[in-house]
Amino acid sequence: MSRPYEYEDVVDIKQKASASHVSTERLCTLCQVPVSKHPIVDGDNSFCCPGCHAVYNILKIREELDGFEANPLFEQALRSGLISNPALLAKIEQQHAQDRANEERQRIHLEITDLWCPSCAHVIKWLLLQARGVRHCVVDYATDMAVIEFCPREISKDKVVETIAKLGYHAVDLHDPSQRKVARSLLLRLFVALFCSLNVMMLAYPLYANYFTEDASGYSSVFVWLSFVLALPVVTYCAWPLWRRAYTASRAGIYGMEALVCMAVTAAMGYSSYQLIQGSQHVYFDSMSVVVTFVLLGRVIEAKAKFSAKETLMRLARAAPKRARRRGADGNEAFVLLKEVSIGDHLVVIAGERITLEGVVVEGRGSVDESAMTGEALPAAKEEGSEVLSGTLLQQGRLVIRVTATQEMSLLHRIVALAEQDLQHKAIIQRAVDAIARWFVPAVLLVAVGTIVVTVALGIAATDQTVWGTALLRAVSVLLISCPCAIGIAAPLVESLLMGKLAERGAIIRNRGCLQHLGNEDAVVFDKTGTVTEGIFAVTGGLESLSDHDKAALKGLVKHSIHPIAQAVDSSLLVAATPCHDVEELIGRGLRGQVDGVTYLFGSATLMQLSGVEVPTQLHSPTTEVFFAANGRLIARLQLDDRIKPGMQELVSAMKPARAALVSGDSKPAVEAVAKACHFQTWEGGCSPLDKRAYIEDLRNQGEIVAFVGDGINDALALSAAHVGISVVSATDISIQVSDVLLTTPRLEVLGDLRRLGRQARRIIRQNLFWAFSYNVVGIGLAVMGALTPIYAAIAMICSSLIVSANALRLK
Repeated sequence: MSRPYEYEDVVDIKQKASASHVSTERLCTLCQVPVSKHPIVDGDNSFCCPGCHAVYNILKIREELDGFEANPLFEQALRSGLISNPALLAKIEQQHAQDRANEERQRIHLEITDLWCPSCAHVIKWLLLQARGVRHCVVDYATDMAVIEFCPREISKDKVVETIAKLGYHAVDLHDPSQRKVARSLLLRLFVALFCSLNVMMLAYPLYANYFTEDASGYSSVFVWLSFVLALPVVTYCAWPLWRRAYTASRAGIYGMEALVCMAVTAAMGYSSYQLIQGSQHVYFDSMSVVVTFVLLGRVIEAKAKFSAKETLMRLARAAPKRARRRGADGNEAFVLLKEVSIGDHLVVIAGERITLEGVVVEGRGSVDESAMTGEALPAAKEEGSEVLSGTLLQQGRLVIRVTATQEMSLLHRIVALAEQDLQHKAIIQRAVDAIARWFVPAVLLVAVGTIVVTVALGIAATDQTVWGTALLRAVSVLLISCPCAIGIAAPLVESLLMGKLAERGAIIRNRGCLQHLGNEDAVVFDKTGTVTEGIFAVTGGLESLSDHDKAALKGLVKHSIHPIAQAVDSSLLVAATPCHDVEELIGRGLRGQVDGVTYLFGSATLMQLSGVEVPTQLHSPTTEVFFAANGRLIARLQLDDRIKPGMQELVSAMKPARAALVSGDSKPAVEAVAKACHFQTWEGGCSPLDKRAYIEDLRNQGEIVAFVGDGINDALALSAAHVGISVVSATDISIQVSDVLLTTPRLEVLGDLRRLGRQARRIIRQNLFWAFSYNVVGIGLAVMGALTPIYAAIAMICSSLIVSANALRLK
């Protein structure tokens, strides 16, 4: 690989470009290297590579473009070959494509603070990827999270953190228990704000009354000073996260709700302090304290949701198996870490254990439940030469497996890694107010300044006030009336009520970001086994041909097995069992036993044929068939099927106008039969976990909003890839961790309520935002004309909040 670029290289390139008279060529805005025919264009600027683009954006936001050649960030980028390097990404990929098959790897999850823009995330990612030993890196600006995979023999965790720190960012391990202190600190700020605000509001009642009557007692001045003292910790200690977020966002040119809050609080505090010094009782410490408290409450909810999302990634990483029972060359068996298992090693699995790695059976026989990985409801018989999947459960028997895939290559590991990757890029909730606040904040500031200028220019003065006093009072009224109290609770209040209503119906929202999509789906995709069907076999025919004596013998025989088919037949026979002797279970084939001297066989067609029992030619049917024979003569042919959950036809119809699809790893005939019975519009059978994920991604690429309903490990990728991932009550742990919604009831009818309430909630949020902003626009107009003084602005703000709250309560 070529050496990294140095600053002299860039100077030399500039000189060569000048000497060749390439004045007609477009040059990179940062390094002045001639750009290709397809440059990266950002406004009027052109860049030769993504590195130059990202570094330029950071320098611009930091206001450090002047003399940037001496900037530490620019110098570090040059030394690392990050800029003036159009082939950067290709070189990184080429470097990482070298042989690393048997190296030890470690993965860490970091939270990176002080990310000002997406370019910061890109620079960190690219610089880390160039560091020796770093194999994989994802930095997500939306969640401040980084997932870094590295080789500990080449680079340490501390070195990774140090590399990030050199760029001016702070990285903290998510496993660090001290991270929980952040949430506790925010909670403490909220409690202090609540205590102070309630007391300030109590003191405000007599002050408001004295606006209209004389205060003969003189206590009002005491109340004003007490209000000031109680308001100080609210606007300093409690509001500090809001000040910090508003500042960092404004540095990046982003103006959200925090900017509105800080602007209103500054105006209220400044004006009220001025009135306090002048001896006036017209103060508004209560209004600004309540606003800070409301916004802090929203921040606590947001922080809790964000911490929950990070914990989900941690639990997902821990959900994968860590150890396996390995048989050594001397025949001894011992548990070892999966990372110590190599291809060709022999692993021993006994009944009741999960298979941890892919392999081929070299010894033993068994029955393996693969439903969690493939969607196939019927356990698969395994014998010498059979392939097994990681994540599946050995129900019967004992197997010795020759490993064919290491931990990093296993299907289960790939599922967990891909699901984790999807979660990192899962769209977090976009606050509806922020999109409007980007233009609303500058507009309010412009109106406030314009009000002062016009009032002073026209010489307008209110009674008992100077021109400047009148101008200042009107400007403060403009800023107070723009205070986003109603705007701040317009959406969060509805969302909180929605989550409560859904929880009452049996649907727990695990990711608030999915609320914006509920009821707006274009396609709802269902898994089959365990979701649309019961996931439990039931006898659908064949028992009617047996006599009571034969039924009792069959029941006595199947009681000796825990196979799902044997259990289904046992539960379907409502007779007393006849004791059965000399029972032998032929794993993967069936049962043999003696009753009163008669030899009974129960199992597959293969068992019958090996025992000399003639069986009729089987028709191609989606149902499962087993046979029952006595003394070499077939006496019953039983049909079993995975029962469809009641009400599925009505549920599929209720999904309209969204398109309902059925996607399963089960056989195509079985999937088709269930799809037609439930009236699904489309269906796909024989899908692997990766196929399901690809199916969801295809729909998303077509611009459709997709919901997926599933339960197995094989559904984890589809659940994480969908806009709304819904896991049912019987879901596996991994599926629950990656889902956005968890159903706590077996009744899938709750999906109809989920979509209906989601649509209603969005309508109410739009109504609330329309009312809140309309109130602000009208109020600002009145404040500019002097018709709305600060006291009436505070009263109007409270009334607006009450209207928004009452409208939110209509959600049913």
